[in-house]
Amino acid sequence: MSVLKKNFGCRQDAIITDCFVVMPDGVTDANSNRCYCKIENAAWDTGATNTVITPEIVDALGLEPSEKHAVSTLNGIIEVNTYLIDLCFENGYRIANLRVLSGEDYSDFDYDVLIGMDVITQGDFIVSTLNNETSFSFRMPAQGITIE
Repeated sequence: MSVLKKNFGCRQDAIITDCFVVMPDGVTDANSNRCYCKIENAAWDTGATNTVITPEIVDALGLEPSEKHAVSTLNGIIEVNTYLIDLCFENGYRIANLRVLSGEDYSDFDYDVLIGMDVITQGDFIVSTLNNETSFSFRMPAQGITIE
């Protein structure tokens, strides 16, 4: 089993990794290509219920909304579009047909993808800071860990 790992070399206030946002299985562009975007600034956020992508990714992939979803934000409840994507990582992990959120309220994000608890709870998510150096790992499917 491959584990997604990153050692930052110093203390971090955010866990940022690479990922790929891919059109879901069976969806292709006019040339029968399955389009994708490589993302170099995906933030892992345990405070986010759902994974979010920016409107720029929606436009780049030509994604069509699947439904509307009410979301509670710091600015109140807003309604945003949902989209189906495949979320892929460099170690080979792939989460197929993941329902993500996007809308204009997300256009000022510092990150192109916000990975929420809908993904994090599918595996073992570990953040450790030893000797002032933050390390991160994500193992999917979850194998479990013992916490004493």
